Amino acid sequence: MKTIKHQIEIECSQEKLFDITQDYTNRLAWDPYLTEAYLLNGAEYADLGVCSYCKNRFGSVMVSRYISFSKPHVAAVTMVRGPLMLKRFSGAWNVKRLSEARSLLVFTYSFDLKGGFIGRLFLPVAVYVFLKDMKNRLLAIKRYLEPVTV
Repeated sequence: MKTIKHQIEIECSQEKLFDITQDYTNRLAWDPYLTEAYLLNGAEYADLGVCSYCKNRFGSVMVSRYISFSKPHVAAVTMVRGPLMLKRFSGAWNVKRLSEARSLLVFTYSFDLKGGFIGRLFLPVAVYVFLKDMKNRLLAIKRYLEPVTV
């Protein structure tokens, strides 16, 4: 599996930052990658075993299940159903406390592409696209939590 990660420091407590990353009722307020995001099967809060539905701006849908949930440190999901190009996918949000009001948010993806040789040829493109979206999402949550005042 290919693993990529990106991180960003944000002026926000670890607890608040973790909660915002896992709050599906407000996810679209800051996440530019998604056009739909909600929890499935009547779940009100993200937690171990809970499934979520996410649709990105290109129309791709992924249903994922939480495989790790340790508030306020880490939340990780694995793909249950996803885009045709993905054989396997998992993602994690790790939130590290730097101070009372500052945190480090680390976003990690691990994935395999379908298609054998063709999938391997497409891998550098997939890494580029995923990393670009990952960086944009992290900058977006930083802007959401650290609004510029002039």
